Amino acid sequence: MEGRPEHWHVGAMTDDPDLRFLGLSLWIDGHQFPDADDYWDANWLLIRARMETNGARIECNGPILMTADISRFRDQLAIMVKTLKGEAALQPLEPDLKVVLRIQSKGQVEATVDITPDHMTQQHSFALDADQTYLPALIDSCDALLTRFPIKNTAKI
Repeated sequence: MEGRPEHWHVGAMTDDPDLRFLGLSLWIDGHQFPDADDYWDANWLLIRARMETNGARIECNGPILMTADISRFRDQLAIMVKTLKGEAALQPLEPDLKVVLRIQSKGQVEATVDITPDHMTQQHSFALDADQTYLPALIDSCDALLTRFPIKNTAKI
């Protein structure tokens, strides 16, 4: 693929995902620029994402997520778990992937996943429901990712 590092692989995605929620699976393969020290370059992650449900399977990949996106999502999830109110959004700058989770009045979680391999020509949106008991595992997955890929160089923002 044009613009992808040589070590980049887009395969069958058979390895265990780093983050899983309902039909969404997310793998992080590393930093886009592993040797960068500037905040805006050093924190982009190479990801593979797949949403699979009810006969649909959409995949996207590339440097479309930053470590700060995961951190914000994790913090919002923690508030949701504590208060059973509000929403958490994994909303990177790039339009390829967006996940919004909202707590409903009876504690159910309404999820919207927007994912596309080509935002110029395609739109794929999934509306899902889950139980709030899924959220702590999602927070744990975010914590594990932030341990592997901590936010670099916040002093230079």
